Parts: sequence; structure tokens; C-alpha cells
Amino acid sequence: MTSVRVRGLTAAYGDIDVLENLDLDVPSGSLMAVLGASGSGKTTLLRVLAGFLRPRAGSVFLGDREVAGPKVFVPPEKRRIGIVPQEGALFPHLDVQANIAFGLRKGSQSRDRVTELLDLVGLAGLGAARPQELSGGQQQRVALARALAPEPDVVLLDEPFTALDAGLRNRVRSEVRDVLRAVGTTAVLVTHDQEEALSIADLVAVMRDGRLVQVGSPAEVYGAPADLQVAEFVGDVVELPVLGTSADGRVTCVLGDVLVDVIAAEGVGTNTDVVVLRPEQLVLACPIGPGVTSPGVGVVRSSSYHGHDSMVMVAMSDGSVVPVRVPGGLPPQPGEKVQISVTGRGRRYH
Repeated sequence: MTSVRVRGLTAAYGDIDVLENLDLDVPSGSLMAVLGASGSGKTTLLRVLAGFLRPRAGSVFLGDREVAGPKVFVPPEKRRIGIVPQEGALFPHLDVQANIAFGLRKGSQSRDRVTELLDLVGLAGLGAARPQELSGGQQQRVALARALAPEPDVVLLDEPFTALDAGLRNRVRSEVRDVLRAVGTTAVLVTHDQEEALSIADLVAVMRDGRLVQVGSPAEVYGAPADLQVAEFVGDVVELPVLGTSADGRVTCVLGDVLVDVIAAEGVGTNTDVVVLRPEQLVLACPIGPGVTSPGVGVVRSSSYHGHDSMVMVAMSDGSVVPVRVPGGLPPQPGEKVQISVTGRGRRYH
């Protein structure tokens, strides 16, 4: 197994820097998701790791081997890297086994390797099928098998699930994660899908404007965002103005007094003092009597039913609208008076 180390990386297209002085560590055998919006630089990072783009400055190491640096540049075909592109990019004129064996030398060992990989990705018996005869999920598994065939040190996945419908996407990405863990290959996935990054990665690196703004476990990135923009990007947020503070580490907002875990000074993206919560931290109590005016009381404006849960929008007395995620059952109806209480800790950005 091989780690990936990036130090002081700057990469550009022409005179425009896309990555600036970036450091990154991907431990051996782990799956890291590089998460960012379009234009954040995540695909450029993947191209540098693959050897398709020579960096302007900095170094890239695969294990102890420097593959890019001021005096070193190893071409893509000598880096022992497998690539899973968007939409599979399979050869339509070749059958499944020929697609998988494309980068292997011909012979009995190659045939044995293809058979092994077909079993590994759950496609045994489909070696003679053409790509167009397979479902989208099966095609992505063939693309993964092809990338794994030469036994690469690192696998790079470039938003490989975007073309799949929602239900299939969840299943295929779980299957891909399980295969990567079974072979123990170090992998880097670039994606703009927060749910995807949080659900399958060992580590998540959040990228913005060519820089990494936070790297941590999925729980750390979701539960303790480094700044307000990360909080807003990684999942739904409840963002409320801070109305006051107390000496015991609590802040006052329209929901009442909330314990804040960390006061994050100089939060990026706002000049307003705010407390941030996740919708699942809020609990609804209903119905509420007409005379109740305590903090957290509001009126249901609308609700969206999703089966496993509902998102209920509650209009508060100050005019703000608070989203509350309500698990299971039928949600409160528009016009109902409800009270919101807070569980856990919030984060304050100012």
C-alpha cells in the first residue's frame, strides 16, 4: 500500500493559478474524498496526481517516491496509478473482459486476473457482454475493475457516480467502497456531492478557491466545520443571529439559550455574529397552546415529506424561518403552532 503526499503544490493553466501552496496527506490504504464546488480546483488536483498536468511549484510523493517536483516529473504511465473517469469511458467495441484486460499483457496470468476482478466486482459470468448491454452501475464496476487490473498503488476516481440515478448511485458507491477496502488500495475521490463524500470516505478534504480549508474525518468535517462556508457547504444548516451571550458558554438566539462548543473567530463568509446548528439537532413539540410565547415557539409554514423523514419550515416571531428535520411519520401541517428545542451544541461564527 502507498500513501500520497503533496507539499507546497501550485498548479496553473497558463498564467492563472488554480491550486495555491497546497499540502495534502492521504494515508496508505485509505479513501480520501476531495470535496468542493465546481471551479474549486479539485479536478486540477487529480490531474496533477495522475501526471496529466505538471505543477508550477511543489512536490508530489507516492509513498517514498517523488513523482513531481522542481527537478522531477514522472509520466502518467510510470506512476502506477489507476483512474476511474466519469461515466466509465469503456471501449464500446470490446467486451467486458477485454476492457478489463486492456492494460495487461496477454497470457494466462492476464486471464486469471480478469476472472479474479470479475468476481471481486460482482460481474462473474458477464465477461463476454458488451458495455452497452450493461446497466450504468455495472459499467462503473467494469471501469473500477479495469483501473485495478494492473494492481496500481493508488486509484483516482473523478466524480464516477454523477451519471447514475439517485437510487443506483447509493448502491454503486457502497459497492465501490467495499471493493477498494477489500484490495486495500489507497484512493482519492473528487466530488461535489456532500452526501457521497461523507458516506464513503475515511477522510474528507474540503477545497475552496484552490486551497484546502479543512481536512478531517466525515464526522469532524460535518460536526465541527472550520468556518461558516464549510458549514453551509457540507449539509443543511440552521443559521441564526446571536442576540446575546452568557458567562457559561451559551448564546441567546430566537430558539432560546444554546450551548456553543467552539467560538470560531473570523468565520469566513459573514460579517454577522451567528450560531449554526444542523436541522437534526432541533426537536419539534406540538401542538402548542395559543397563549404560549416562550423562546422557540413558531408556526409551521410548510413541510416536505421524504418518507424516512420530513423537512418542516417553521416561521419564528422575528421573521426568520427555521428548517427542522423530523424523522418518520407525518409532519405537522402548515398553520400549526409548534415549539423548537435544541439538542447538542451549536457553533458560533463571528
